[in-house]
Amino acid sequence: MQKLAIITGAGSGIGRATAVLFHQHQWEVFLVGRNIDHLQETQKVCGTGTAIHYKTCDISKESEIRSLVTVVERLKFDTLCLVNNAGVYKADSPESDFETWREHFAINFFGAVQLTQALLPLMTHGKNNSIVNVSSTLGLKPIAQASAYSASKAAMNSWTQSLALALGNQGIRVNAVCPGFVDTPIHDFHSQPPHQKSETLKKLGPMQPLG
Repeated sequence: MQKLAIITGAGSGIGRATAVLFHQHQWEVFLVGRNIDHLQETQKVCGTGTAIHYKTCDISKESEIRSLVTVVERLKFDTLCLVNNAGVYKADSPESDFETWREHFAINFFGAVQLTQALLPLMTHGKNNSIVNVSSTLGLKPIAQASAYSASKAAMNSWTQSLALALGNQGIRVNAVCPGFVDTPIHDFHSQPPHQKSETLKKLGPMQPLG
């Protein structure tokens, strides 16, 4: 059985780690992101084995989603898993301009919705097809400095539940995972000098249930 995992935001962080894990379990992987160099680096990290495909795509742009789906349609697979992982995180305040909100929802939520809708016709055949939305604990318990991000992830959580109910009778599983703070390039502290980063992580520790 040929299994294909399409992973957005696959150029770094959680997306890259997810791609490596699927590849280790003998899935073909399709890496999606906005930076070709980062996607090629993920391809190298995955190593040899099952096929690795990649294509640049800004999921906030419908034309680029259509181009991506055209490529996916040419591939042969029995099982498809879509991992909606691409996201943006920027601290904000009540005075932040509307563009901050527009960017968060365009990528974190509407991009995932558009890509999912475009790929659903390819999930009507085969078995064990699934959708995994990478959300955030901030979608469950927001913080003041990330209202746009938190709201976009809350929308993703609600949509995940609705989509699971709508697609369950077609045998398509839909779930979300809600990580806490993860040391990835999406956060500014990821690239801080070692001493400063260590202090930042100490401050973030109490926000995690396990410290």
